[in-house]
Amino acid sequence: MGNKNKDIQHQNRRQFIKNSGLVGLTAMLPTTVVFADVDYNKKDEPYINFTRDGLDFSTADYSEELVSIVESQGIATDSYSNGGVVEQLEQKLADILGKEAAVYMPTGTLANHIAVRKLAGNKRRVIVQAESHLYNDSGDCAQNLSGLNLIPLGYNEVDFDLSQVKEVTGRTEAGRVKTEVGAISIESPVRRQHNKVFSWEKMVNISAYARTEGIGIHLDGARLFNACAHMDKSPKEIAYLFDTVYVSLYKDFNAASGAILAGSKEFCKDLYQTRRMFGGSMPNAWPFAAVALKYVDSFLGDYNAALNIAADLFKQLESSGRFKIEDIPGGTNVMKLHVLEGDPARIRIKLQERNIYLNQPTSDFEGFYVKVNPSLLRTTSGELAAAFLKS
Repeated sequence: MGNKNKDIQHQNRRQFIKNSGLVGLTAMLPTTVVFADVDYNKKDEPYINFTRDGLDFSTADYSEELVSIVESQGIATDSYSNGGVVEQLEQKLADILGKEAAVYMPTGTLANHIAVRKLAGNKRRVIVQAESHLYNDSGDCAQNLSGLNLIPLGYNEVDFDLSQVKEVTGRTEAGRVKTEVGAISIESPVRRQHNKVFSWEKMVNISAYARTEGIGIHLDGARLFNACAHMDKSPKEIAYLFDTVYVSLYKDFNAASGAILAGSKEFCKDLYQTRRMFGGSMPNAWPFAAVALKYVDSFLGDYNAALNIAADLFKQLESSGRFKIEDIPGGTNVMKLHVLEGDPARIRIKLQERNIYLNQPTSDFEGFYVKVNPSLLRTTSGELAAAFLKS
């Protein structure tokens, strides 16, 4: 799309889409952004989802977002994920997280892997949560590609405590061959535990111990900004406890893909070379960075407003006697919606006809796990309550 070192200039929509290849881009956006069976763009009513952390753009909506950004301010392109709007986003999130620097990564899997790999160095043992993404959902990348030994703690739990960490480090010191722990990775909120947060007190204690013992400590904060609203902490306060922090760009900030890994200048220095070694230097990351940059500053305010709408909605549903809402202790944006009257499967279908989307009914109870996100700002609690009750 022309000289990559120049900004994309303001163009009319049709010409921009033609020139930029956005028609082709929509076909390669990941399934986290696109649902093949969701045709909400053709509906008259606003699309509301209780299934995602963000707005869940369709390919058409995503293209319109990019066009809007280009028309309003332009987009400075990157070269192999360096410079341009990618660098702007790196600087923005480094500042929000209180870190000296940050590096764009194409996925959270790579961000977590590179973080623990570099923090551990020659000390190959890494303590992780048994329920974490790094341990369960990354194809053993740290073990297979970097020779790290992941030690899981807290099976079927959200977190672990300092005594468990000391038990592991003590065992390594007592071994006939000394093998030290090089890093600790903490995920919070924890997806496999319905987005519950790691205990603040435990994080503080583990962080202090890690720094005293010279052990690197990493935060898998894919949904960190959700946690802030429920822990009454700023992103900077939470990130302060960690040497490195990963934040997802698509979960809260509506990008089609991408992640940010933040840390010290020394840690981030030449990290783009490691990214390239793993095949993670995308020729152009601007379509992801530009959208994320648009939503970074507004997410916390929008999310808190969405929580207020959800609270009023749930109050109205409970007063009808047909539904019951149950908060998850230590949770964030996931709640349990019990159906007291009616068939959950039918309710889901009827709401979908109104462009309101729920996950499949759960087998855990009669009802749904619902996620609160800023898509609720497209309507009112009264309109949502009416739709649920009519269903």
